[in-house]
Amino acid sequence: MKITRVEAIAIQMPLPRDFPGSSYSVVKKEAIITRLHTDHGPVGHCINGEGQGALQPVMVRIIEEELAPMLIGEDPGRIEALWAKLWRATSRGGRDPRAAVRAVACVDSALWDLAGKAANMPLYRMWGGARDRLPIIAIGGQYHDDYGIADYGREMEDYLALGLAGCKFKVGGRSPEEDAARTGAARAAGGESFILAVDANRGWTRAEALDFIRRTPRLNIRWFEEPVLWANDRKDMALLRATTGLPICAGQSEMSAEDCRDLMLDAAIDVCNFDASWGGGPTPWLRVAAMAALLGVEMAHHGEPVIGSHLLAAVGNGTYAETHHPQRDPVFHRMLLGRGAIESGDYLLPQGPGWGVNFDQDLVRAHRVN
Repeated sequence: MKITRVEAIAIQMPLPRDFPGSSYSVVKKEAIITRLHTDHGPVGHCINGEGQGALQPVMVRIIEEELAPMLIGEDPGRIEALWAKLWRATSRGGRDPRAAVRAVACVDSALWDLAGKAANMPLYRMWGGARDRLPIIAIGGQYHDDYGIADYGREMEDYLALGLAGCKFKVGGRSPEEDAARTGAARAAGGESFILAVDANRGWTRAEALDFIRRTPRLNIRWFEEPVLWANDRKDMALLRATTGLPICAGQSEMSAEDCRDLMLDAAIDVCNFDASWGGGPTPWLRVAAMAALLGVEMAHHGEPVIGSHLLAAVGNGTYAETHHPQRDPVFHRMLLGRGAIESGDYLLPQGPGWGVNFDQDLVRAHRVN
């Protein structure tokens, strides 16, 4: 089998409102569908790319003009060799390196889909098959100007009604006192069995993060994600972890497996939520997961429930799939065909080969921007 053509399709879907965190705003869902055509019929495809913004057209250009010529005529089964070849594109100067790293991730994800189709197996089983279903939680609690404290509790009730097991709740954009009250409302509404993590998106100083932790000792917080400002984050997270005992999570902002290695070796994290679409693809994510298992670190995955669920279900140290409210992620809830069901707090992995999903082509045509 040889690769004959590479496509990159940029998608933008407007959202009904802004979904802000401590340091960002989200008014549209952006993604790239990458397709690898072959001379023997199968097409490898995947959809990647939360939070692309201005990087999206640059990523498309890199895929089509730099990565595609490296792939045409190649055997798609040689994923390790191809990934190493593609990764060299990330060292070219004069541009934001995130664009090239994420472009490589798009292609790597489509290569793995081809591999799963060639083996006629879902990827999570091909990678190890530790389980067939995962707890699934929402990324929620985004700030809403019209919300009072009680409204954040009602949001948790909505997630329970959707069949979800919990929420990764946004903090870091208000004072520790106000965010502790918001988190308390989430715990009260969700109940004691509701999985509740918090995510500051690097929004607080170390002192502010510590203040928040001291205000929430009885909320049974599963982990505190990216609690501190980026400049000294490893040392600050290591201190918070050592002095408070609250599990610390980070990794989604890292661009390489080596970055995640250093988080672990610096004793900064209990949970690594490396994002395959932001860090070079499933190939390096699996390396990180194996390293984490040896160091007693759990794995999470930042959003992207289809990619994240296959990776997390494959390994023994995986935690939870993450999704958003249907209004926040119309790709997962409307565009994907054949995705797994959500049942009693769990996501049931799709059983088709590769990623096991297809796309609603009418929605693709309606929201394609390139």
